[in-house]
Amino acid sequence: MTSFGAQAHSSPDLDSGAHRQLVNLRDVAGLRLAGGGTVPAGVLYRSDAPYPGDAVPQTVPVWPPATVIDLRSTGEAAARYCWPAGVSVHHVPLMRQAAVVGAADSASRPSRSPLPASLDVVYRRLLDMIPHRLTALLDLATKSDGPVLVHCAAGKDRTGVAVAALLLVAGAEPADVVADYTTSATHMTALLERLAAVGGSLAAGIDADSPLLAAPAEAINVVVDRLIGWPGGPQVWAQAYGASPESIQRWQARMIT
Repeated sequence: MTSFGAQAHSSPDLDSGAHRQLVNLRDVAGLRLAGGGTVPAGVLYRSDAPYPGDAVPQTVPVWPPATVIDLRSTGEAAARYCWPAGVSVHHVPLMRQAAVVGAADSASRPSRSPLPASLDVVYRRLLDMIPHRLTALLDLATKSDGPVLVHCAAGKDRTGVAVAALLLVAGAEPADVVADYTTSATHMTALLERLAAVGGSLAAGIDADSPLLAAPAEAINVVVDRLIGWPGGPQVWAQAYGASPESIQRWQARMIT
């Protein structure tokens, strides 16, 4: 797969310059694997949501990705990015309660659904309520013939949990999984500026100082502790929620290629 030129169309919602590029995009290459070696480049990317008019990223080795897994809910983005032909796009909505950034209907959040008290609560809900959706990502990832991009709105919460699960099942060192997650904290200011530029919004009741916009190690440790502490480890956890042994083996093999 080769890189392609910037999209010809543009969006009036986007400012020029910094707001026309993904701000929480990264290749997870270099993370250590428990069996030795590191995650290779060009296998797994994570990011915030792309928008029409975005520039071609220069920080990943191959673009566009071969497979895109969009974790946002239906209607969460007014203008979806137009991926070029050949890119396999999958929408796998995770919990709306985890959409603290950029939810289209955030202003109308029902009063019976109060904001979670902390990210720990959000991540536990994801693990408790929809683990099958998380393990289903393995099958999509292993069928890809190139880089896999996982994203939501901010690339922090739903993406953070999903990528942590994928990495842990692949055998990544837990400390490196935590370090990768906390990197999102350094991009939040730029993310909020980009969100404002594209006409997005924070969920009702959240402001720029909300702890829900942080990326603390203790939050993702909820995921790490659950999977590492599962009898038999992350791979057995994945099988318990529907992943086939073959998918797990293929995913592990991709991470050492």
